Amino acid sequence: MFELNPLNLPDAQMQHVLMLVVAGVLGFIIGYVSRQQVIGQLESELASIGHAVDDCHQARLAPDAHSEETIILNRIRARAGEVNFTRIGLATADEADDLKQIVGIGPFLERKLHAVGIYTFRQIASFNHDDIDKVNDIIEFFPGRIERDRWVSQATELAKNK
Repeated sequence: MFELNPLNLPDAQMQHVLMLVVAGVLGFIIGYVSRQQVIGQLESELASIGHAVDDCHQARLAPDAHSEETIILNRIRARAGEVNFTRIGLATADEADDLKQIVGIGPFLERKLHAVGIYTFRQIASFNHDDIDKVNDIIEFFPGRIERDRWVSQATELAKNK
């Protein structure tokens, strides 16, 4: 009565090839996305383990570094080279401003910024988005907090009034 054999259609082989290609591309895309997620998770775990290892090395290498604050400051000091000082400018401890005048910066956070090499309002006022992300990561601060507290605009105003 009816001939419903799909293999008898004139373009059946082309449709099969097309379905195989689509299935292959979809499989590749799904595999790539899932692999990127796994890589992201592993990188974050590696970073936290790296911080723990750095803490252990600092505690072992520096017998006077018993306090947690000293360990954290040493870890931050070790990453200070990641900041683009050619763009934001260099400063020394002699030129240091009272960074605690910026809302959101307390004494310990000021010591963290000093450990990185950030001493002045002018340096903070020169931050761009990449600098904010990098400094935020280095000083192990809450993501987005520098922008929420408006450090750059506060530092710009304080630098003008200085």
